[in-house]
Parts: sequence; structure tokens; C-alpha cells
Amino acid sequence: MQQQGVELQGNVAIVTGASRELGAAMAEALAGAGAAVLVAHCAEPELADTVVERIIARGGQAAAHDADCSSVAANQQLVAHAVALWGRLDIFVANAGITMSRSFLETDEAMWDRLSNLNLKGSFFGAQAAARQMIAQPAQGTGGRIVFSSSVTGVRAVPNLAAYGVTKAGLIHMARVLGFELGRYGITVNALGIGATVNERNLRDDPQYAEHWDSVMPTGRVGQPADVAAALMFLVRADAAMVNGHTLMIDGGWTTYSPVP
Repeated sequence: MQQQGVELQGNVAIVTGASRELGAAMAEALAGAGAAVLVAHCAEPELADTVVERIIARGGQAAAHDADCSSVAANQQLVAHAVALWGRLDIFVANAGITMSRSFLETDEAMWDRLSNLNLKGSFFGAQAAARQMIAQPAQGTGGRIVFSSSVTGVRAVPNLAAYGVTKAGLIHMARVLGFELGRYGITVNALGIGATVNERNLRDDPQYAEHWDSVMPTGRVGQPADVAAALMFLVRADAAMVNGHTLMIDGGWTTYSPVP
């Protein structure tokens, strides 16, 4: 059993979309720093349980919870479940989202609704439920951290990702306005601008995804889930209290010139 960190000891975190890859890496990083983590997933109990088992095997605290985060009620129940387990909530990571690729002219209402209901509506009302709990409870530790998983497609035009990019741009502005509204309560709200990162979906679309993106990254390599988790850990630290309403790009500098392989 590995010894857990203590930086987030006594904190309780929720990570949505945490049953695989990026979300799993973030959940495990938070638990590794001492937080109790609710691993939220949508109909992927086996994957979520595996994440929980890895955390517990390393000496951490975790539990899984099935939630369709496009539902306002499900977000409220998610927060209530974390509080029922551990008595409070200090960190909320709205990572659940879907990617759908289609040209603007071929995008239909059903696709738009699916993207906006989860990526935007779900993140907004998840943050709302989390913030209400953070404000109602005695302050401790970080004071309250909300983080959205956005994307480089929210700041750069990428072919066939018009609707998806709009939702990710919305998260960037959501971090700004919620950071402004919630800062007075000691709650910071930020976003992660996630760039090209190795994951199952990207490798399924392009088995040579890493090699192709390595060639156009200023750092010479594509991102890994651990890179995203490391950026999250910076934003949730107690001494990051003055980082608010910001989007931290995790793209190796790709958005400085944005070539596509």
C-alpha cells in the first residue's frame, strides 16, 4: 500500500466522467493527495469500480456513483451523496462531456442538444449544486474549488467541431462569470483547456494519434492524462486562491500557432 499525501487531507471531491482516462487520472490524483473522492460515472459501473479499487488499494478513500450529469436532479443527488458519505464537499470537477464531430451544415438539433445538455447544462448545474453546498458548510482547507474540463477547441476553430467547440468555449466563459460571482465566498472557478491528449477515443479514430500530434506540438509530444491531472492539482491547491476565472491551457503551446497534423 502506498502512503497517501496530506495536502488535501480532510477535503471531499467529486469528479464527473471519472470512470475512464482523463477523469480517472484526476480522481486518482486527488485521492493521492488525501481527498475522499466520489467517482461519478454514467452507466459504467465496472470501470468506475476499478478506479475506486485502485484508489483504495493505495490507501485512499473513494466511492462510485452513477449519474447522468445532463440532469439537474442527478447533479443535486450527486452532491447529496458525497455529503452523505463524508459530510461536506470541497472540490467539484465537471469533467463529464461528449465529443461529436460533424460539419456545421450537417449538424442537427439532436446532436446540438446532446452536446449542450451534458457539456454546458450539466456543468452549469453541477457547479451550482456544488457551490450551494460549499457556501452552506463551514469553510476549511481550500475554501472551495470548481473546475471545468474545457478544450483548445473553445479558443481555436477546428474543422467539424463547431457545436462541440461552442460548448467548450461556453465553459471558458462560465469559469469567468462564476469565478466572479463565487469568489466572495472563497470559492474559485477555473477551467482546463485540454489539448491533444492520448485517450481511447482518439486512438480508435487514429491508431497513430500520438505520432501524428507529436510532430506538431511545440513540446515535441502529445499530452497524457497525467498532464491534465497535474494541472488540476495546481488549481485545487489552497495556495492557488488567487487563480480565479482562469483557463489553464494544457496543450504544450499548441494554441500559440495551432497546426493540424
